[in-house]
Amino acid sequence: MAKIVDDLVYFLVRQDNGKYEIDAEHLLSDLGGSVPGFGDRVALTIHDAGSAFMEVVGRYFVRHLDESSGNEWIAWFIIVEPIHLPEADDLFDLISENYDRFVRNPATMRRESVRLPDPTLIEAKRDEFEWWVERDKERQKQGPKHRLDKPQMRALRFLASHPEIMTIDLVPQCGEKTMEALLKVGCVRPGGKDHRGFREWHITDEGRAEIKRDDTYKNWKF
Repeated sequence: MAKIVDDLVYFLVRQDNGKYEIDAEHLLSDLGGSVPGFGDRVALTIHDAGSAFMEVVGRYFVRHLDESSGNEWIAWFIIVEPIHLPEADDLFDLISENYDRFVRNPATMRRESVRLPDPTLIEAKRDEFEWWVERDKERQKQGPKHRLDKPQMRALRFLASHPEIMTIDLVPQCGEKTMEALLKVGCVRPGGKDHRGFREWHITDEGRAEIKRDDTYKNWKF
């Protein structure tokens, strides 16, 4: 399997038709090695024309697997939305003023050269990232395998901690569909009926194992 760690950060904007499109792509080095987070704002200014401002509303670390080729692609996707700021004009004027000073007339002011990131630090961060990815893979392997939803897992845990309760009318927020879903994956088995005519249910070894896997996943230490 080839692992492709993408150094590009993709900025996505939802269009009027509801679909997302890539608005911009920036190298991690362009962003100072930091991925923008919730609430961060992105400004686009066009000299002598105007400006546009975006705010980060979503931040996704993506692992895309191609089962046919065995490749794995890792990248960051940032969701941004246009915003309208009352101070937009003042910000644009300030940006334009500094552009004139630092770019169009660089001789008017000496600027300290930008220090590039230490390559050894970049490599250390990459190694740390790779280690995190491997640990997350191991977490996924040891995590739940039946994809139970919250009501199903809640009912399963209740049966495990209250063996004296065996009918769904006594299990909080549990119905026939929940128990049927647990039965389908082998986490419970049906028993006889009680004196009221209610079906009794019993947690299986697989059900206890699924609870243990869920605990391992939730309490995983990176």
